[in-house]
This record gives sequence, C-alpha cells and structure tokens, in this order.
Amino acid sequence: MTNAFEIDRREGLSKKEFYNSYVKKSLPVVLTDKGEWVWSDKFSTDYLKSHYNHLTRTVNGKSYSLSEIIELCKKSTKENKAPYPNIYDVKRDFPELLNEIPELLYGKSNRLQSKMLPRFIAKYTNKRELFFGGKDCSFPTLHIDYLGVHTQLTQIIGDKDFYLYSPDQSACFYPDKIRRNQSPVNIFDPDLEKYPLFKNAVAIKTTLKPGETLFIPAGWWHTTYIHNFNLTYAIDHVNSFNWNFFMDEYYLSAKKNYPKLASLVKVYKVIMGKIFNAKEAILN
Repeated sequence: MTNAFEIDRREGLSKKEFYNSYVKKSLPVVLTDKGEWVWSDKFSTDYLKSHYNHLTRTVNGKSYSLSEIIELCKKSTKENKAPYPNIYDVKRDFPELLNEIPELLYGKSNRLQSKMLPRFIAKYTNKRELFFGGKDCSFPTLHIDYLGVHTQLTQIIGDKDFYLYSPDQSACFYPDKIRRNQSPVNIFDPDLEKYPLFKNAVAIKTTLKPGETLFIPAGWWHTTYIHNFNLTYAIDHVNSFNWNFFMDEYYLSAKKNYPKLASLVKVYKVIMGKIFNAKEAILN
C-alpha cells in the first residue's frame, strides 16, 4: 500500500471554522471532543445484548442474533475472522437510542432529514447506523459513500483505521463501470499488474479512537481496518455543500432505473436547492 499521510485532528473547533476550513474545502478532519455520548451505559455490550438480542442479522447467508454477532466480533482473529460488515439501522433497530446521539451539522441543516425531500430519494441514504466488527476485519471495498453524501463516523468501542483518498485520484482505483462508487482494488494487497495506476495513489490515514468523530466529505474514497472489538456510529449528510453532487448522482441513478422521472429530478434539484438555501439563510 502507498505511504499514508496523517489527517488533521482538532478540538475546540468552532462551527464557522469547521465550515470554512474543512467542509467548504472538502477536507476530512477528526474532531476529538464531540463524542462524549459514547460513554453512556446504553452503548455497552451488556446493555445492547440484554435489550436487543431479539435482533438478527444475516451475513454471508447465515443468520445471527445480536449477542452472537458481538461474541464473534470479540473472538475474531486473523485466522478466524468475525462476519463483517454487521450493520444495524439505529432508527429501525435501536429507536430508543436516537435521543442519546447528538447530530453534528455540516451546514445549516441535514437535508436528508427534511420533510421537503421525498422519501424515495432519501430512503437509501438517510441512515444512522451502528457497525459491529472484530479484530483483523476490514470493509469489503474501497468506496465512495452512495450518492455523494457526507459521512460522520463516531467511534464508540475499540480502534479503527481509516484510509481516505481524495476525489482527484479516482483514476487510480479503476471504479466499477456499473457501481461507480466502488473500486476492485484491495489497498492492503494490491495487484499492481492488473491495477498499475494504484501505485500513484496517496492515502490519508487516521486511527479513530472512542469518543472521536471523523468527517468524510462527499466524493472521498475510503475503507477501514479494525484492530479489536469494534462499534462505530455513522450518519449520512446532505447540505448546501454537496447538494448538487447528491442530486446529480441521483439523476444518473434515476436515468438508468426510472428514465421517465429523470427529467423531474433535474427540475427538483434546481427549485428545491433554492428553497433549501432560502430557508437555511434565516438559520443561525
């Protein structure tokens, strides 16, 4: 894998400085002082197992209870890795925990949660998720988050390495022709004969620890590697900074799957973009 540069790690960052230095410039950053909520007993494995063991998850064709997922992740080794990824929808699976998690805003609002955004547009991206993982697990693909959303990730338990690559390096990753947000390159063991351009890619790396939050701007390629039992929270964002990107990606999806609706997406993007901007202009 190519050499990796470290990401900025900041505390006491004002909202204005966050916008100007990172969101507007499309730069990732780790916020080291925004995740105090992770110490709540409600995010302990004992609490989760005792209150939510009715939840099941199917990974690679096999079904597991939440307790089984947690125990497999705790026992994970390089030779016997836990099933991964194990993703749970907080709103659907842990609705009582929603009020425990404060949301960071990367603009005046998160447009994915607005009633003005039709559910059929937001349903695949308006996610608040918990990821369970174990030692030596890694995310299956180097990818860009679907439809060009921003992503906020807060580490709850364990340490997780994140490898990020700027959007201008996309050619190095040979994006899939159908799933354009996914790369076939295994960054930990790249086949440079098959993917020679990857040798030119330069990563930004950080190890996220409990209580720390990573902001990944829209369009950044990324993947992960886990060192120990792990629990991570993730939420998608769309705001004025990535609205056009988000709607353009949705237009391409609609053009392929719902061609009769695609032209309406273009109109909606312009009109609702102006309405969102006007509404947010009055917010502090």
